[in-house]
Order: sequence, then structure tokens, then C-alpha cells
Amino acid sequence: MLNKANPDAADSAYCKSNAADGECALNSEALSSINKAIRKYGVSARGEIVATLSWMLFESGNWVYNINHFPGNIGQGTRTMMTWEYVAEYAKTLHPDAYAKALGTGDVSAADNATKTNVIDLVLNNDDSFGSGFWYLTTKAATFHGNANSLRDGNKADFQKYVEEGIITTWTSEREDIWTKVNSAIVF
Repeated sequence: MLNKANPDAADSAYCKSNAADGECALNSEALSSINKAIRKYGVSARGEIVATLSWMLFESGNWVYNINHFPGNIGQGTRTMMTWEYVAEYAKTLHPDAYAKALGTGDVSAADNATKTNVIDLVLNNDDSFGSGFWYLTTKAATFHGNANSLRDGNKADFQKYVEEGIITTWTSEREDIWTKVNSAIVF
């Protein structure tokens, strides 16, 4: 299914030609972490899974990037390219002791670049990074999760609404193209 949605990342040479300091992942590497996240966060609706995979594929450049390079916002990342504030909350949720050590007594909004790097490093492993979109859906955009009127199976308009109102970013034709590929590739 991932190989149909993201065919280039099925080839073992993919990451050799798309090296971003070890950030690139093959579909085979992503699949196990995605399946764990689906179970962990209780996401079972096809429309929700398609939306989350589409978001992650778009933001990560088809699994090439795990941190923000364009324009280079320190602390922004995971496969969803969550902003620093969400990354910090996600890291605190998953790794509270390590998070407290990395942040120290500082305030999230006043964190310097070194602190942001230390915190984001906690969630850049494959399980946490590929899990970020499912965490976000179930915690930060929870009105879209498990809602019979949101992210319905095969409904592009629902995905657009999720992008604009749940993720709170701009709808583009590139996002639509990726959603179309993922929607046609994911079969239950």
C-alpha cells in the first residue's frame, strides 16, 4: 500500500539519492512505525488514516525530511513538520523525564535553539516521528477523530477541511495530489 502511494521510497536506493543527514526513510521502515501508531492512538477509520499519511508524506517530502529545512525553523519537525510548540508538547507527553531534563527550568516559548534541538531529538526516532500525525489527530484536532461527519472514507473535501481547520495550514494542489495517491493506494 505505501509502495503504491509513495513508489520511489520502495527502492532501497531512494535514501542514497535523497540524503538529508540520515533523515530519509524507506516505506519498509515507515510501515512498522505507522502500524504501531495506528494501534497506539486507536485510529481505525480509513479516511483518518489516509488523511494522516497524506499529511506526513506532503510535509516530509515523501519521507525525505524529519526536521524543517525550508526555511530552517529549529525545533520544527517529525514527519508532520509540527511547529516547535507541538513538538514540545508531544515530547513531554511521550518522554516526560527526558523532556524535563532537556528543557530544564525554561519556558517553551523562550527556549533557545540548543534546547529546541535537544527536545526535538527525543521524538525523531521512527516510531515517534511517524506517530506524530496520529497523536495530533487524536489530541490537537480531536473533533476530526471518530466523528462520523469528518474525514469520511474517500472524501477529499473532508481532507481539505482537516488541512485548513485541523492542521491549520494552506490547502494546495500538491496536498490534493498526494491525498489522491494515498486514497487510491490504501485498501482495507
